[in-house]
Amino acid sequence: MPPGGMPPGGMPPFNAPPPKPPRLGLFSSPSAVRASLLNASGLGAGYFYLRQWPFFGAALIITVGLLITAAIIGAADNVLLWASIFVAWFVAAAVHGLFVGRSHDERVLNRGEQPRKSAMPLITAGGLAVVLIVSLVGVWQAGEWRLRVADAAHARGECGPEEAVAGYESVEDLYQLSFSPSLVSRARAGVEACALLERAQRDVEAEEYEQALDSYSAYFGHPASRWADTDGEIADIHLSYAGNLVSSAADDFDGEVTEDYRENMRRAHEIYSVIPVDYEGTEAAGKVATALTDLYETGTDQYAAENWCAGFEQIDMFSDLDWETVPQIAERMTAERPEAALHCGWEAVEAADFALADDMVATMETEYPDHEADDVEKMVVHIGAGRMEAEMDALTVIGEVDFDATPTGSSGGGKSVLEITNNTPHEMRFLYVGPDKVHDEIITPACEDCEVYSSPPSGNSCFDKGDVMKLELEPGKYRVLLTSNDSFFGSAPLHGNITLSAGDKHESCYYLTE
Repeated sequence: MPPGGMPPGGMPPFNAPPPKPPRLGLFSSPSAVRASLLNASGLGAGYFYLRQWPFFGAALIITVGLLITAAIIGAADNVLLWASIFVAWFVAAAVHGLFVGRSHDERVLNRGEQPRKSAMPLITAGGLAVVLIVSLVGVWQAGEWRLRVADAAHARGECGPEEAVAGYESVEDLYQLSFSPSLVSRARAGVEACALLERAQRDVEAEEYEQALDSYSAYFGHPASRWADTDGEIADIHLSYAGNLVSSAADDFDGEVTEDYRENMRRAHEIYSVIPVDYEGTEAAGKVATALTDLYETGTDQYAAENWCAGFEQIDMFSDLDWETVPQIAERMTAERPEAALHCGWEAVEAADFALADDMVATMETEYPDHEADDVEKMVVHIGAGRMEAEMDALTVIGEVDFDATPTGSSGGGKSVLEITNNTPHEMRFLYVGPDKVHDEIITPACEDCEVYSSPPSGNSCFDKGDVMKLELEPGKYRVLLTSNDSFFGSAPLHGNITLSAGDKHESCYYLTE
């Protein structure tokens, strides 16, 4: 055929275009499915299977980076966030594996080859999934084991920084990838409980027993407490605390039963009494009877020293408490309290503290009517006499005139007779205190026809008007005072210590002058 001519048959020459590469569906590509499943582990195993080394390296870096970040930031504290991040990464890697695997199979087909359809990648993908799950469970169980070890040390009371606390902190720091909020929160609670237990132990070492009891109470109230008081340590703390209260009260005691002293002693009794009930069977419970006896001995030392009023107050602060543990103390109190009250009453009479003496009389008459009743009655007389003498002292502050005790005749008997005429326009008061503190006050009515004299009445004219006070007294020494009620300020009373003899009669007339 000549140049430019047509070929035989009259058809022009034709150059066919190259065939288009085949297009596979994502799930119809064997390598795509296998790479996707292998990538779902997050380890880039699908890339390794396809020998896509850059993608494989990148996948490993991303997965390791996410694990490190999750461990540092706290995957267990933010489970939903980190679970979402890892699921998103695994899904993204799996989806990307589909596209990369399809591209791989298309290239194989273009070379005229067939993609591999081995089952081993599928088995490997399943194995990787199992390994992933086992790894997560393993991390979780390792954390649980470490927590149990820490709890065991905690239960032994070993809460030091290298003991239980170290275990709890390792769980919190090293097992975030367990994705278990419960595990981490229990570890943190263990650290908190251990801190409370260590604080209580420090309080005991410092002999701050009251604070220690509060600290132990806070510890046992914590839901993560593990230590149990099997050796009676808490009972010992109660015993020591009560002993400190007693010692402190005794050291600060200066002879007066103050409110603080009373509170400390009663508080100590309360604590001692709780031990046999709440801590039965402990060594401390066996020491309570002796401790309560020592408490009473210390708390009533003023009674033993015969400082009766302070002693009565000391006994009285114990009187309404329960002494069932030491019944002998209750028996002693039954005998000692009325004795202290009686002696205190006499002490108060001597000190002219008649209000206190009245209180002691009221105690004796109300609570111990059969105890030294004659002595109590005598005390009542002395209290009345003391008050009367106190009044005499007050009435003579402005001055006094000697009471004339010269006999004027015979009484005609074994007693001494006083006859005093009230020649004043006011009531006349006669007060006396005599032998054995016999005392009385006699009021003689005013004389309506009498006046205040400008000069003393002459002769016996004073005896002509007014009522006469007649009084028979046993012989002996008397303190007497004669005055006028409602008289003008400045009239000095007649006052003195006189001796009245048997058979004497004393006649006198009482009048006032301007």
